[in-house]
Amino acid sequence: MPRGLPATTDPLVAGRARLILATCAGLTLAAWSLVLTWLISGDLEGETVVSTVILSVILLGVAVVSRSGRVTLATWLLIVLQALAIMSDVAYYGIGAPGSFLFVLPIILAACLLGLAGGVIVAIIGALMAWGVAIGAMQGWLAVAIPFQMDHLTFNAPLISIIFLLVALIVGWWSRYLSTLIKHAKAISTE
Repeated sequence: MPRGLPATTDPLVAGRARLILATCAGLTLAAWSLVLTWLISGDLEGETVVSTVILSVILLGVAVVSRSGRVTLATWLLIVLQALAIMSDVAYYGIGAPGSFLFVLPIILAACLLGLAGGVIVAIIGALMAWGVAIGAMQGWLAVAIPFQMDHLTFNAPLISIIFLLVALIVGWWSRYLSTLIKHAKAISTE
C-alpha cells in the first residue's frame, strides 16, 4: 500500500482514503492561495491568517485520521467541517452570495464517500440551509450582509435546492455503480 494510505486490501477503502487526502490537500492549498491573493491585493487581515492556520491543522488531523484507517470517521469530519464553514458564511452574507453554491462540495464528498443516501441527506441539509437563510432574511430574523431581495426566496432558494439534489443524485448513482463494479471485479479476481 502506498505511503500515506491505510493498510487495506479493499480497493474501495483505499480509494476513499485517497479522495479524503486529496480533498484535504486541495482545501489547504485553496485556503493558502486565498491568503496569498489577499496579501498581494492588500486586503489580508490577521484573523484570516489565524483562521487559515487553524483550518490547515484541522485538515491535517482529518488526513491523519483517514491514514490511520478510520476512513468513515474522516469522511464525516470533513463533511461536517465543510458544511459548518459554508453555513456560517451563508448565514453572514446571505443566499444572494456566490458562496451558497459551495455546499456542493460536501454533497459531492458525501455522495462519493458515503453513497447515494449520504449525498441526498447532505443535499437536503444544504437545501434546508438555503431556505432557512432566505426565509430568515425575509422575516428580518437574520441580518445578512447582502440585503434580502424577493428573488432570493422565489429563485435562489429553489434553484439551489434543485442543484444540490441533482448533484447528489448524479454523483451518488455514479458512485453506487462504480462501487458495485469494483466489488464485482474483486469477487472475480478472488475466484
